[in-house]
Amino acid sequence: MLELGAGADILRAIGWLYIGFVAALLWACLWFPRRWWQKIVWAVAVLLVFLVPTYWRQSEESRIVDARKARYEKGKALFDERCKMAGEKVYKTVEDVEGVLLQEVWPRPSESDRHDPHWPNAGLPRQYGAESYIQSFIAWERQQHPPQRGYLSAEEDRDTHDRHKSLPGYAFVDVKEGDGFVYRYRLVRQVPPEFKSVSRERLIGAMARYAISFRGITANPADRDQWVAGMTVLITDTQSNEIIAKKTWYSFERGFGSKSGWRSPWLFAITCPELTEGESARYATRFFVDQVLKPKQEN
Repeated sequence: MLELGAGADILRAIGWLYIGFVAALLWACLWFPRRWWQKIVWAVAVLLVFLVPTYWRQSEESRIVDARKARYEKGKALFDERCKMAGEKVYKTVEDVEGVLLQEVWPRPSESDRHDPHWPNAGLPRQYGAESYIQSFIAWERQQHPPQRGYLSAEEDRDTHDRHKSLPGYAFVDVKEGDGFVYRYRLVRQVPPEFKSVSRERLIGAMARYAISFRGITANPADRDQWVAGMTVLITDTQSNEIIAKKTWYSFERGFGSKSGWRSPWLFAITCPELTEGESARYATRFFVDQVLKPKQEN
């Protein structure tokens, strides 16, 4: 049995004192009155005063637990049903890709977003946004336990140990921004290493051929009442205007937005396909894209 320390001992002691107090009252009701009907009346009165409220309280708690269990089972069943539609469809892969085009940038979530059942990006609730989203495509991947995915780094040098093998990111990433222009981002490696940064310049020439976009799934808005959300990432060939790959995730917040214990609800969601390897929860889009648009090894 799970022990909760001194607090649990105190609660148990209070419980036994309460039981002892009620037992003492019942004994007094049965001992002191001279007539048997008086004994019964007083005993019943004690039971009504002390036991009935306890019974109703326990009944209410049981009703709440049953309601929560029923809601969880309904939400989990809905999530399991949606997960049948999750996963990836890859129609084509491309080798030696130097750069990609982000048709939009994953926004950085606010704390209020993570408490909102209708947050548009809740299908991938732990993915990093803003600058981190852009940089993820040009960062190197450090593998610690191949073939599992590793973590992303902007370090240029490659470790020679197999367990720290590095995989390149893209040489550049083009981003369509709010001002209507496209900007090209690259890693800038300077000396000393702590000054490494990312360059950003307005693009004059041709954009990267392959574009990345995403869209929240809103076809079933009632899902959000059960804290179930979906997200699809698309990879498009801008020359042929065809989708060459897409992947869909669904998430389920099993606490239904509870804030108890300082919870940030969507950060506790489970996701299918499951995000467990390396930084897959933070950079799910990057880790999907680089399996379809394989970065050039010299990047």
